[in-house]
Amino acid sequence: MSTRGMFVAVVAALLMAVCSWFGAYAQPHTRMADLHPRSPLAEVLPPTFGDWRVDETASNVELPPDVAAQVKAIYTEVADRVYVNSQGEHIMLTIAYGRDQSDGFKVHRPEVCYAAQGFTVSSPRDAMLSLGAHDIEVKHVDTFLGARKEPVTYWMVIGDHVVSTATRHKLQQIRYALDGLIADGLLVRVSSLSPDTEAAYAAQAAFVREWRMHVPQSQRSRLFGQ
Repeated sequence: MSTRGMFVAVVAALLMAVCSWFGAYAQPHTRMADLHPRSPLAEVLPPTFGDWRVDETASNVELPPDVAAQVKAIYTEVADRVYVNSQGEHIMLTIAYGRDQSDGFKVHRPEVCYAAQGFTVSSPRDAMLSLGAHDIEVKHVDTFLGARKEPVTYWMVIGDHVVSTATRHKLQQIRYALDGLIADGLLVRVSSLSPDTEAAYAAQAAFVREWRMHVPQSQRSRLFGQ
């Protein structure tokens, strides 16, 4: 065997040994959700705050049965509200929480969900949302269905950390796993109907900042990261 071949064989053997060790000893067994029980999502969705109140007459677009079944299988709890202000403007807010962010957990991202409902969906774009205390990385997605134009802002949280990409999702999951923890997490989606996407995203950001101020302090990192 050549020197190069021996080197490759040794490296492969070392990698196999590391993977074997990780599988045997580093697999997490403790759920964060069991160590730190989460309050029901209703507690972070106040009926009124600032100039906003829940519009009991309005609702989000109903999911097709197959998509609804997928969401139910993926998430532990899903809550949504439609808020309206004194100008008659509406903001739709959905939070989907999952107790298990392990490999078996698959986030049902809005661009997939909307496409399944027949919407034309743009590629997600990275954006920053300023919360005053700190900024978080979010995604902006433009969605269209006939005359309906619904810009969407969303972000994902693993444990208490906002993750904006699949890679960061996996890295944060591994960090928790090395501490013996199976992380929980959630997805927050904010949307509104508007032909002006940039104005809609600005209005959604203002809404989120106002909403955050009325979320209990103990729940903020769960929703907006540390």
